Amino acid sequence: MRDELYSIARREFAEDLIFEVGETPITLSIKGLLIARVENEGYNFSFFEVTETETVLAVQMKGFIVYIAIESDEELDEEEYAEIGKALLEHLTPKIALLVTKAEKLYNGKADILLDDGMSPELKEFFYSLLLRHRQGKSPYEQTEVA
Repeated sequence: MRDELYSIARREFAEDLIFEVGETPITLSIKGLLIARVENEGYNFSFFEVTETETVLAVQMKGFIVYIAIESDEELDEEEYAEIGKALLEHLTPKIALLVTKAEKLYNGKADILLDDGMSPELKEFFYSLLLRHRQGKSPYEQTEVA
């Protein structure tokens, strides 16, 4: 059952994407993918900046969060980030929906890394901390107390 999810991850996500922002082509490489089961059935997305050129896109749908580790060929400024984010979501949402639909039928684990394609040490650390938090049933978001 997990093999089918790994197969989808490799086939659908192991790719380089080229987006044009203004006149500038920007290459994004998908370096990793983690899927985790969550209590919330809602839809949501967020971006986590790991380094200047590495970002994780988290998309939540149908009781799962799919984390996608992305490396860009250059640092993005705020304006480029918004445009690239929109383009990424448009391109990746159907692929994420396919993965989640299969996971709903086949997957009964808490969290697994489905793709690890040459992630940097910083991305690996981020992914493995997410994996551990999900497997322990903890929130993947840092909790802070109000002073």
